[in-house]
Amino acid sequence: MKIVFMDQDYRLNVYGGEQIVAPLGEFGEIECHSDLPCSQEEMYERARDAQVIFIKINQPGRDLIERLTKLKFIQFIGIGYSNYLDVPHCESLGIKVRGIGEYGSNSVAEFALGLIISAVRGISAADRRIKNGVWNLDGMLGRELSQTTVGVIGTGAVGKLTARKLSLLGARVTACDICPDKELSDGFGVEYTDIKTLMKESDVVSVHLKYTPETEGLISRELLHLMKEGAYFINTARAQIVDYAALEELLRSGRLAGAAIDVHYGEPPADRGLVELDSVIATPHMAYYTKTANTNMLRLSVESVLDYLRSGR
Repeated sequence: MKIVFMDQDYRLNVYGGEQIVAPLGEFGEIECHSDLPCSQEEMYERARDAQVIFIKINQPGRDLIERLTKLKFIQFIGIGYSNYLDVPHCESLGIKVRGIGEYGSNSVAEFALGLIISAVRGISAADRRIKNGVWNLDGMLGRELSQTTVGVIGTGAVGKLTARKLSLLGARVTACDICPDKELSDGFGVEYTDIKTLMKESDVVSVHLKYTPETEGLISRELLHLMKEGAYFINTARAQIVDYAALEELLRSGRLAGAAIDVHYGEPPADRGLVELDSVIATPHMAYYTKTANTNMLRLSVESVLDYLRSGR
């Protein structure tokens, strides 16, 4: 059996990576790659003889999956994989697909908080300005979180932690979720409301939803146009939840003051119109990327594959 890590060298940036992966060795040969996203043909060359593959950043297309005739199992090194793979198509070919559960919610929540602060205080813009030899404060007047209403869309594991951190820093936090969290409302003063009211009232909107068929395109043009003039939009969830074309239009018009996005349509994004705006902080899907989360992610992914190999199902 051949087991291939398509884009994760477990010997790098993972504490104890070799020890975590070692149990897979009893089932066959292990091969790993650590490149940036690569072409479908390069992915084929890496996986052509594999029965099990791990993927993290590359997105195998339907045609590629059909060519991998030996493949039996795909392990996504993360939680949300439905925008990386056509899961029903894989399963129709007899290929099982799995992701993992909670591994780094705090990492993402801390990153979201960092993006919010950087956006409302203009930290990233100021950094670019001074590196370009410009020393002035024109247009750099910021906001204090204690005088800011932040709307958190989705209060699962990541959204809940983000809301708690924002509340402790003095922000007024509103939220929407199909299952309101009593601890957040009673213990942290988070105010639950409907999504339209949240969009209208928030100085900052931060998205923390899982990507599902129900949430795809949920943050629509209509909802984005409800946002306050001068507001900020933050997304560390999945790009496919948000109408980025509408977001770009609002930013270009000056209706919104700024945005911070860690997730993109295509990674790296082919359409760079949004990420190249001066009012946008763009990062390469790295909210999860800490030593702690990386180690947890690899461990849980390997355990998932071991469960499959040992059980034969």
